[in-house]
Amino acid sequence: MLETPRSKEALEKLCGFLSSEGNATKESNSLADLFTTSTQETVRSVEVEVAFLVSPPAHRVPLYFTLPYEVLPGTICVVTPSPQRKYKDKVLQLSEDGNPVAQRVKKVIDTKKLNMKFVDPVAVRALANSFDHFILFGVKKYPRQLTGEFLGHQKPPVWVPQRGGFKSNLLKAVNTVVFQRRGHNAVTCRIGHTGLSLDQLHENLQSFLAQMTSHAQGTIPEDILHIRVAGTNNMGKRAGLPIFVHTFQIPREVPENGGEEPVTKKRRKDE
Repeated sequence: MLETPRSKEALEKLCGFLSSEGNATKESNSLADLFTTSTQETVRSVEVEVAFLVSPPAHRVPLYFTLPYEVLPGTICVVTPSPQRKYKDKVLQLSEDGNPVAQRVKKVIDTKKLNMKFVDPVAVRALANSFDHFILFGVKKYPRQLTGEFLGHQKPPVWVPQRGGFKSNLLKAVNTVVFQRRGHNAVTCRIGHTGLSLDQLHENLQSFLAQMTSHAQGTIPEDILHIRVAGTNNMGKRAGLPIFVHTFQIPREVPENGGEEPVTKKRRKDE
C-alpha cells in the first residue's frame, strides 16, 4: 500500500487553484446559451499522473477501476450493440424517471451505424469533440473509430459488460477510471472533479491507488517514480502537486578498489 500522508492537503490546494475566482470562465454571448436548460456550475477534472521506473507490461486492453464516487462529469455518448433503438428507449425512460446520469446521455449509437457514419479522420475528430465521455455497453468488438487518433484527444472510452443490467452498469461507468497500458513511462487518469467534496475526492484517490498497486496486472510501489495530483483550470494553466516519490538507496561510502590504481602503459613515441 502506498503511503501518501499529504495527499488530502495536495487535493485541497489543487481544488483551490482549479476553482479560484480568477479562473472563472468569461461570459459568452453565443446563441447556445439561450437554449441551456439550467445554469450548471463549471467543474474541472482532477487527475492523477503516475510516472514509472518500470512501466506495466504493454497491453491493448486497459484496466478499469471502479471508484466510490463520480469520475466522469459532462455529456455522454453511449455505444451499444445493434439495434440502438432498444437502448435509446431505456435511456429515455431513465431520464424521465429523473436519473441524473441518463439525463447527461446526449447520443446513443450502435456499432453498425458508427462504422457507417464515421469513416474519415475529420468525422472521427468531430465525434471526439462533440461529447465529454464515451461508454461502450456490451460491445464485443472494439470499434476502430475509437482507437488511434481518437485516443489522442485524451478521452479513453469506458467499457462495461451487458450482464448486470443497463441502469446499474451506466451508473457504474461514470465511477470508472481507465488505466491505459500502452507501454509508456507515464499514465494520466481522471479520478474525479471539483464538484465533489474534498473527502470524496480523497476517498476516490485512495481507492484508485489501492487498486492500481494491488491488481495483478497493475504496478507495484517499487516501480513508481512519482505520483502527482493535477488539473487544468479554465484559463488553460496546469498544475501538479506531488504526493509520492520513489526513494533511492544511495550508498554513503564508495566501495574501495583494493587501494591500487590500474596501471596504464605509456605509448612509445616513434622517433
